[in-house]
Amino acid sequence: MIEVDISGTEFSYDMKALAMVFYPEKECRVVEHPEVSTEDGYSIKWQMDGKKWEKLFPNPYTKNQIKKEVYEYLKTQSGKELPWGILTGIRPAKIPLRLMMQGQEEAAIRDILKEEYFCRDDKVKLAMDVAKKEFSLTQGMQHERCANVYIGIPFCPTICAYCSFSSFPAGRYRDKMDAYLDALEKEMTQCKEWLAGKQMVSVYVGGGTPTSLSEEQFERLMAMTEKYLPMEQSKEFTVEAGRPDSITEGKLRSMKTHGVTRISINPQSMKEHTLELLGRKHTVEEIREKFMLARTLGFDNINMDLIAGLPEETLEDFKETLREVEALKPDSITVHTLVIKRASRLRKEQLEQGGEMREEDACIEPMQKEAEQFCRVHGYEPYYMYRQKNKAHTTRNTNQENVAYAKPGKECLYNIFIMEELQSILALGSGGSSKIVFPEENRMERVENVKSVDDYIGRIDEMIRRKKESWR
Repeated sequence: MIEVDISGTEFSYDMKALAMVFYPEKECRVVEHPEVSTEDGYSIKWQMDGKKWEKLFPNPYTKNQIKKEVYEYLKTQSGKELPWGILTGIRPAKIPLRLMMQGQEEAAIRDILKEEYFCRDDKVKLAMDVAKKEFSLTQGMQHERCANVYIGIPFCPTICAYCSFSSFPAGRYRDKMDAYLDALEKEMTQCKEWLAGKQMVSVYVGGGTPTSLSEEQFERLMAMTEKYLPMEQSKEFTVEAGRPDSITEGKLRSMKTHGVTRISINPQSMKEHTLELLGRKHTVEEIREKFMLARTLGFDNINMDLIAGLPEETLEDFKETLREVEALKPDSITVHTLVIKRASRLRKEQLEQGGEMREEDACIEPMQKEAEQFCRVHGYEPYYMYRQKNKAHTTRNTNQENVAYAKPGKECLYNIFIMEELQSILALGSGGSSKIVFPEENRMERVENVKSVDDYIGRIDEMIRRKKESWR
């Protein structure tokens, strides 16, 4: 147990985030003292494993100064350094991107990442490369006048062992899919009003697995986008085609007919045994077949998702997956790192086995390095990145990042905007989280849809009212 006493409430999140990055296996309790004045300075007391540390930061102090001091203490106690230093947020490229937008020189930004945030050299390079790509792709856009649309289809053929997203097994919810589309259509009828005065830059259909809908239902969904969204404005239309066992020629043709420009076919691994362990009801050969079918039908921007650290996989297994994927020549490759979340089947199995660190966790950083080197050698450039949120009782790879690599011109704009919070996101469907961005004020408002499919269907009028009250 780690206990942190702080004066005031200003930095409690940052203290807990640092503690959980250094010690993800420990509980951390932050005790705030809002009644204590911080006019003269800021006080922190740490207690951990019988050891105490106390520090008073006299005014004037900054958040980074406090985090750097705490980092040095935790580094000494734990005997380890963090690749991302004191950066505890999920958006490591956001700082260099904002500095570039302010006109800062690259060399100065590198120094800031290294000296002010304690980032390791390889992470500085990665963050800079991502930020430079994002800057080049978004330069000149009037972000305050732009918006992007997310459409959520929460159903999946089966729930993968690692998954903790709000997904609903298609078999169990098959009889509710039409009602879900009815509710979604009702929400979509309001889009032209909500998007009035803005340019719709991109549309992203995700989930879940959108292709878990029947062919008739999927065609209805595609037609709804054309009917209710100003698709003529859109620079990009992405659909998470997802797992090959739910992709059909009919659904691919429907996407093509309705102007989808980018799809994602997600193997996660090209090892048959791993797919079986995860509960994915398809083969490696099916991945190849559906990919080639999409190419034959004219899709020229296909992403493939991979996961580093899957159960029983070695570094050599991961290298083989990279080689297998490269043989297909996708236009982008997104490499995720596995974090076992509380609600997943893998987490329950881990707890049954004592909850200790898995052998695969030690392979994750080498897998990341292998993926980065492999992608760069084969002409893929990093353009988008985020880190998993730090949570207690996850596995110990919580300081790792997920990175998307793309051939030049094949990047996903939506991914950049959702991550860097440059433009507003109008999110439709259950679990949708709309973000209304005010760039000049450097702030953002959220409007949440309920996660439950049944609640979304039953409370759709309330979801619409929420957006009407906030979206502008």
